[in-house]
Amino acid sequence: MAEQKVSYRYAKALFETALAENIIDQTYNDFMFILKILSSVPELMSLARKPLVSSFRKKKLFREIFINSVSESTLNFILFIVDKNRDYLLKDIILQFQRLYYSYKNYLPVEIFLPKDFEDGIKNKIVGRIEQNTGMKVVPKFIIDPRIIGGFKIKIDDWVYDVTLRNKIDSLFKELVSTLKFN
Repeated sequence: MAEQKVSYRYAKALFETALAENIIDQTYNDFMFILKILSSVPELMSLARKPLVSSFRKKKLFREIFINSVSESTLNFILFIVDKNRDYLLKDIILQFQRLYYSYKNYLPVEIFLPKDFEDGIKNKIVGRIEQNTGMKVVPKFIIDPRIIGGFKIKIDDWVYDVTLRNKIDSLFKELVSTLKFN
């Protein structure tokens, strides 16, 4: 929990700085690129968690990897994090920054679970309805879940809207059982 607070503070400070310097979109794009690299090369985050590897070597590695891919301000932030021995929090800081960015842009990240890949028209209808109901720009993540027989499920943070066939059948079963009287 303390690490989450620390990650948030770093993300908020960077967010406010990027906003003041009018580089918020560039910083966000840099961070999404870095997140993609960190997710595809888990050894990089593993290295960040090793206290025996010197800050000098870590900074050299991060510099070599990102010097031509991200802005100078983003790279300087990463090097600053390494200097403060908080590089193991980099992924969490990026995710906190993403939340702040989404809030600033009025974006709503939504996971939409489908039984199969629906055609774009249906996907756009679902996204449009969510945008209409929330008043926010939806950033959809479509997830194919073969366990869903029919319908779909929407997840926004901790809230789930389930209109799957399985959920309908379960609801009908519970309703039927509740109306039965046993002697």
